[in-house]
Amino acid sequence: MRAYDVVIIGSGIAGGFLARHLRRTLPDLSVLVLEAAETIEDYKVGESTVEVAASYMIRRLDLGTYLYQHQLPKNGLRFFFDSPGKDLPLQRMSEIGSDHLPYHPSFQLERAKLERDLVTMNRADGADVQLGAKVVDLRIDGAGSHTVTYEQAGARHEITCRWLCDASGRRHVLLRKLGKKVHKETRLNTAAAWARYRGVAGLDAVRDDAWRNRVRYTARHLSTNHLMYDGYWIWFIPLAGDLMSVGVVYDKDRLAALGTPAPRNRADFERFLDGHRAVRDLLSQPARADMEDFQAYAHLPYHADLYFSTDRIAVTGEAGAFTDPFYSPGSDFIATANEFIVSMISSEIAGERSAFEEKVAAYDAYYRFKYESTLLLYARMYPIFGSFELYRLKYLLDFNNYYNLVLWPFVAGRVTDVAWLREELRLTDYVLRALSTMGDHFSTLAADLHRRGEYFACNEGQWANGLNGVSQLQRRITPNFDGTFRRDQIDRAYGSVSAALLERQIGATGLSNRAPLVSELSLREILRIKEFSPEAVANLSRRIGDKLTQKLRQDLPTAGITGVHLDLASPSPIIQGPAEDSDEHARAHARAQALWDTPADSLAHVVL
Repeated sequence: MRAYDVVIIGSGIAGGFLARHLRRTLPDLSVLVLEAAETIEDYKVGESTVEVAASYMIRRLDLGTYLYQHQLPKNGLRFFFDSPGKDLPLQRMSEIGSDHLPYHPSFQLERAKLERDLVTMNRADGADVQLGAKVVDLRIDGAGSHTVTYEQAGARHEITCRWLCDASGRRHVLLRKLGKKVHKETRLNTAAAWARYRGVAGLDAVRDDAWRNRVRYTARHLSTNHLMYDGYWIWFIPLAGDLMSVGVVYDKDRLAALGTPAPRNRADFERFLDGHRAVRDLLSQPARADMEDFQAYAHLPYHADLYFSTDRIAVTGEAGAFTDPFYSPGSDFIATANEFIVSMISSEIAGERSAFEEKVAAYDAYYRFKYESTLLLYARMYPIFGSFELYRLKYLLDFNNYYNLVLWPFVAGRVTDVAWLREELRLTDYVLRALSTMGDHFSTLAADLHRRGEYFACNEGQWANGLNGVSQLQRRITPNFDGTFRRDQIDRAYGSVSAALLERQIGATGLSNRAPLVSELSLREILRIKEFSPEAVANLSRRIGDKLTQKLRQDLPTAGITGVHLDLASPSPIIQGPAEDSDEHARAHARAQALWDTPADSLAHVVL
């Protein structure tokens, strides 16, 4: 019976990347990859990557040259917003995007080609990759060797291994064998349908010079393009070789509440897409595009009871958990899991038992936290997706948090550092409450804008450069980790967005860029404000007024100032103490007004 150090079930990008990672990090280990498919030909969803996955592919897997030669570079995430009647042409839809390629790269992957190429590359690196090898039985022995039985070309084979890693996707081969439950997520009830098309001219074929010039003629085509609607979004993702991936992800509960039929099968999918003018235009000009295939998932998010174990077993990719494809996090989860797995194997093989056990505990806890925090980005948020002004603020906050809290630690190599992870895990409840609280604020304002008839107010003709919100972070994200700067930026992002949400709720134009307000809305303070009720707004006004009073007394100690009354909905503070017609009152009022008018350099302050 042949023995291996590591057996990987599945040769998709999760398993293929893991095999390459292992061979390049621990070249003395023997690695066997068992792939059930005899040929790798099927198109797969999950083509869009973001910065963590790109960093992993370039820095850890040395795939940079390959990606630029054989896949497509990605021009960031891009979002378009439509009218209530879904009848705007693309160039009139409000847009969040960029006018240059992002500083940190990412890619659009034609998955079947990449996975075929990984088989060739991994074999060349010394991994044993077997196609048409279906795993039919597993025996897990945490004290000895695991046994794997697989069938190939009508013959049954049995091998042993020290480590067993499951990258089998939604088949969950290892978890099912162990009897570990895979939980259908109930807090986010989303589904998806998608197809690949040939002959889609793409977004850059739109003949409108002003629209093209707005992004300085950079390629919108190369972006992951989201067409945004209340309860769902439609993606257009280009792939190498004249392919366009087009899909719909929808909140089943929200569509049901709106009375919108869900696109569950191919005919429904085509009818659904045809109900949107911009989509019709993209798929029919200059000629009708040809559909290559159609697939669907009836439910998207799930999580498992086990990810990593001291029994020398691990799962990666969709074999363990999946949240939602909106921000393309799937390959980020793969990168994180694979970093954990290789780090655990390194310690265990080296006989570092204590370090190995510490890593398993920390990595498993962090992976669960990563699932929870990612899920909260989407749970209850689909009803805000159709409003440009609401989603612009959510994206600003989410993009900042991703660069600051997710990408930077990964680039700096902190994600496998057990001591660092323990410190991060101490803040788990704090972070999850922050995400939930902001979700409450967004949901409340979305419902309020619907009631006012203002949900779609900014959905035509507006433009926001999505990269502006992270311009202060882009060049700072290096292996040099600056904890103080990171904390300051967290407060700045939360304060900027919270002030903008408050401004919209109470109708006080310009409020979102007042420094006394933005600085007051630190993350810690936001967690205390469950809703922007009249009482909460009055308390906030009083606290800011008290701080202005202290400052005025320092600046004008002889003016007799007893207080500053501030109403956030009013453009001017009221001075208490000096007689209204006195010089002291005039000076105090001018100084208080200057303090109140101090610009915050808010990330969210834009003129629409």
